[in-house]
Amino acid sequence: MLDGKPELASLNLGPDMSRFRIKERSAEFLHPHPDQEFDVCAPYTYGILERLAAEMAARGIKPEMELYHPGQYWVSKDLIERGLIQPPYIHQFVMGYQTSSFPTPANVCRLIDELPEGSIYFVAGIGHFQLPLTTLAILMGGHVRVGLEDNVYYRRGEKLKSNAEAVERTVRIAKELNREVASPAQAREMLGIGEPSSYPEQALAERATA
Repeated sequence: MLDGKPELASLNLGPDMSRFRIKERSAEFLHPHPDQEFDVCAPYTYGILERLAAEMAARGIKPEMELYHPGQYWVSKDLIERGLIQPPYIHQFVMGYQTSSFPTPANVCRLIDELPEGSIYFVAGIGHFQLPLTTLAILMGGHVRVGLEDNVYYRRGEKLKSNAEAVERTVRIAKELNREVASPAQAREMLGIGEPSSYPEQALAERATA
């Protein structure tokens, strides 16, 4: 995956727990399994995150720091003080997920208040929290994350057809609220990731001549 030379990648700022049931998958499908409970913790430590941040810096990858609750600001503060990440510090508030901050306007305000100087922030709402939280972020001058990874429904009972449909609705809301939508070049400048990489074009050329 690193060989794909991503310019921006997620960096979770600490452990998180998940527990939910997975329905039975019958033998007519690949990888059948019985009904089961999924109960897991993603184990991150200061040392693991320091090594990941250092590897990302060495490869020119900008960390997008996933922050699930305000206690994880201790971790981003540590990475900043060690010089392992550079401004602008991109913080993504993941809300409505198990062991994350409760998805309330008050908690969004508290997370914004704790942002390190030189930061920009995004808000991601999980499931049916996506639309109200991203709209709130637009109102408050922040940025948003939408898409099928976090929410599969356009509205109750109607599934999204694609990520593009979620993006189009967000753009429409932003324009209604008088927030200008950044162009790709403006977004790159805001995120601090510079000019587009020529790697995809190089890879296509190499395949064509192979």
